[in-house]
Formats: sequence, C-alpha cells, structure tokens
Amino acid sequence: MKATIRVLALLGLMLMIFGSVCCAAEYRTLQLGDTGDDVMALKQRMYTLGYFSSSKFAPSFNETTRDRLMELQKKNGLKADGIATPEVQAFIFSDECLPKSAPTATPQPKATKSKKQPTATPAAPKAPATDADGFLPAGEKPFTYADRKSGVWTYISDQTHIEIRQYTGKSEFGANLWLEATIRLKDPTRLTSMLSSGKKPGTVLVQPKTILSENSGVILAFNDDFFGYRVRYGGKIGVIVRNGAVLYDDPKKATSKVFPPLDLMAVFEDGTMKTFASDEHTAQEYVRMGVRDTYAFGPILVRDGKLNKDAAKWGVKRAPRLAWGVKADGTIVVVDVLGRRTDAKGVNIGWMAQKMYDLGCVEALNLDGGNTTCLIFLGDMINRPVNTAAKDIRYITGLIGIKEEP
Repeated sequence: MKATIRVLALLGLMLMIFGSVCCAAEYRTLQLGDTGDDVMALKQRMYTLGYFSSSKFAPSFNETTRDRLMELQKKNGLKADGIATPEVQAFIFSDECLPKSAPTATPQPKATKSKKQPTATPAAPKAPATDADGFLPAGEKPFTYADRKSGVWTYISDQTHIEIRQYTGKSEFGANLWLEATIRLKDPTRLTSMLSSGKKPGTVLVQPKTILSENSGVILAFNDDFFGYRVRYGGKIGVIVRNGAVLYDDPKKATSKVFPPLDLMAVFEDGTMKTFASDEHTAQEYVRMGVRDTYAFGPILVRDGKLNKDAAKWGVKRAPRLAWGVKADGTIVVVDVLGRRTDAKGVNIGWMAQKMYDLGCVEALNLDGGNTTCLIFLGDMINRPVNTAAKDIRYITGLIGIKEEP
C-alpha cells in the first residue's frame, strides 16, 4: 500500500512538472534591456497585481521593471533575481501569484477583480408576474423601465427579457464604470445584424441613429465588429458572414500579433453562439455548418467555458471596451465599460476576459472598443451622457440588436 501511495505521489508530481513546462514553453526569458509585446504584457500583469503604480510604461525591461519583479518574486517566495524566466512568467500569469497588497501567507484574489466588491445600483420596480422562464403571458403589454440616475433598465415581454445594470467599482485600474446587460430570448434566432445601407452593406459610415431609423422595433442594440472600417481603410477584414451570405473571407493567421486578431463569434441558424480562431474555418465552411452571422474582432475571451488567459496580452492599455458572450443556458451577456472620462478611464482586455468568465459565459468575444462602443436601449445611447453632441458620437457601419415587432 505504501509503495502504491509513493508511486501515485510521484506520478502526480511528474504531471505537475509536465504541466508547468508546457505552460512555460509559451514564454521567452525576459531580463534587463529586452523589449517587445511580451515585456509590455508582463508589465501590465504586474500593474494589475499592484507592483506598478502607473500603467504608463517605458517600452523596455529597464531597472525599474527588474526592481519591481524582484519585489514580486520576494513576495511570492521565489528567487529574487529580477529575471523573468518562462517558469516565472507562467507563475505571474497564473491565479497563484500574490498581489502586492495581499498578506504573504494567504491566497491571492484574482488580479482582475476589484479590491472592493462593485456596488450595484438599486433594483427596478417590481415587474409583473412572469412564467418560469421570465417572460410575460402571451399578448400582455411589455413592461419597460429606464432610470439613468439609478442605472437600471428593464424590458420584459412575452418574447424578450432584458435587464441592464450599471456598476461602479474600485480596482487596480482605479475607478471603473460599466454596464452589464443580460438578454433572454424565447426565440434566439431574433438576434439581428443591422448594417448600414449602400452598394456594399456595412461599408457606409453613419451614426447609430441612422441604422436604427432603418430598422423598426429595435429594443436593444450594441456595436458590432466594425468590419466596414477595415474594408474602407485597408488591412485584413476577417471572415464576415451576415444573414447566411458571405461578404468577405479575409482572415488573419492565428499566429498574427497585430491587433485585432480577428477571432470571431459565430451565430448559428438556431441562435446558438460559438467562438472560433480567425483562420479556423473558411467563410463557406461556416455557411455549410449552418452559421448565419459571424462577427470578427477578438480576441476570444472565453471558449468552451475556459478563460483565455492569453487575452491579457492583447489591448493592455485602459480604454472603453465592449464584449459579448453567452451562458450555457443561452442567456446573452453584454458588458460595456465606459472610459476616457474623469470618472472612468476604462480597462484592458484581461479585465474584460475575467469579467465575462465571472459572469458565467461559456463563450465570449471582445468587440470593437474605444469611441465605437455603444449600448442603446429603446433609442437612448445609455453609455453616453444625455444630449451628447452628434459630433462626439463616432460613425459606425453596423449594430447587433434585438427587434420586437409591435
């Protein structure tokens, strides 16, 4: 029996070592004088852990980086030599690495979570009685509620259930402000792609309200992958299928390091959603698979229920961002992070990935960010202040939306 236990223990140790080696193989050794995207990704990760006080980094692995790394190594009981070997980097990007503020003897909270729990806004007034799935009885008038002050928006009908809440939180990034929308549809095929009109759909730059005016009954809409911008101004476009028709078949190689990677979310004819790497299939293959729409931007944040930890290497700067995903039960989740304002500077993509994972998404994709982001509830762009001037709203080429005919 003792011999069996020793053998099992040895096998377990070998598996742990093998897993660490496989993970570490993804990194190169970083030390004084090195430059590159991996240096910036390492600094960003150390920033989220509290070892840098500012996200304005020098582009090289300088003496400050070495000193901060030595501090992290000492905190976590590692050899404090200021060299980021592949094994050290694998540890830093894992959930085991302690942030600067954590007691040495206790486990770390996940780095992308707030130090304080985010404060949810008050709940909306009690809605009418619904069925077990959260829908009103057939034919009953929809229940709507919108209150910018409290940050609550609700729409419930016999076909649709939408809840939006605004959250504020204090994290390693400073003040955060974001909107979380959950969408349940009795008929999931009602998720709609709405493109700007023209000779080539989705290539004419217009204001969001123009697209909405051409589509009746839109309850909720948010920005898509903005592929029309890439068509107009150059660069890889991605694999673009809309309403079952192939518009473009121009993927990036999965090994590309240029942002955005053009990973995509595929929406099938039955409404199910699945993420894919940029060059995983051709456009025609998606159509044969029964895909109705593809949205190409990325990176993938969550796939098959697993957090994509490599997402943190993309978009390391703070910015407004929007991501969408789906839970195992078919609930669609949209998170719109506000930024470039005094009360909210935005977040990086690593934060978005962790947020979508924490919200229970089994598939999630980062969509176009910056000033393109928009979340529109019954015609009101709720991620912007009331009466925002038209000149301050970026022109776009398409929206993703939920329609409900009266």
